Amino acid sequence: MPAPQPGNRKTLFIILGSVAVVLFFALIALFVWVIPALTKGTNEGDSVATSSASQPASSASTSESATETATESAPSDAPTDTDGNAETDAADGLPAGATALPAGWDALNGPSNIPADGESLFSKFVTGESSFQYLKSWDYDGTFGKTTDPETGKEMQQVAQGTKDLDADGISTAFAFFAETDEGKFGSDPAKVKAAIQAVEDKLSAATAAELMQQLVGHKCASGFQHSTPETREFRRGLAVVVGFTCKTAAGEDIQAVNLFSVTPWGTPQRVGVSGHKSYWDANPGTFEKLANSYRINKWKQ
Repeated sequence: MPAPQPGNRKTLFIILGSVAVVLFFALIALFVWVIPALTKGTNEGDSVATSSASQPASSASTSESATETATESAPSDAPTDTDGNAETDAADGLPAGATALPAGWDALNGPSNIPADGESLFSKFVTGESSFQYLKSWDYDGTFGKTTDPETGKEMQQVAQGTKDLDADGISTAFAFFAETDEGKFGSDPAKVKAAIQAVEDKLSAATAAELMQQLVGHKCASGFQHSTPETREFRRGLAVVVGFTCKTAAGEDIQAVNLFSVTPWGTPQRVGVSGHKSYWDANPGTFEKLANSYRINKWKQ
């Protein structure tokens, strides 16, 4: 093969140089425009993806917060431990349709010698405005004696629980009763309610022993009737006129009993009492006092 001529070599160098220059500028363009553009597009994609991923998380957090707030302010359907069986409806625990306890009554604590909450020997009878307790073993339901409103003489609605064992007069050897009449009769003004209670105390205090015996509910007293001076005492969230009495039945059995005359903070006249043979109370020490003290006004009127 003949050796390359000098002119051909010069042409080859020019071609190679031109190619090198083109490649050089192509590399510059690649690094200056193309790669940054691609990098920018990738970063913007990451930013959108991050934003899209974080948005549901933020919404979920907001939703949980809103749910918690709604739960706190929404009515609760859980039963409350009140002296009335009701369902909570408001932030202050007042059930739907209930009437709040008028001011001032919640400060009254009443006696401390009462059945403990959940004490297995006792059951609680709850009315719309109050409650009282009796022994669980007292499953006999009956009416013991005539219960009347001491002011009007009107017969009062009554419920009672007592022992199955009966005495010679056909009455449970021990029982507790509750009665009420004329719901809201005196209104809910504390001054008027207290005045009504005081009027009951005055009337009972002015009664003779024979008259008082007709007002009280208990076992049949044949002789030896004695009573305490009627006096207003404090009970949980309420007041009641208390009259204790003792007597003997026709069979000569000793009776020990107590009656409470109250007007609830919502103006409803009520009566509660406990009566029993002294032999029964002696066999169950402390029970008479606990039952007599167990009357209490509810946290609200249901």
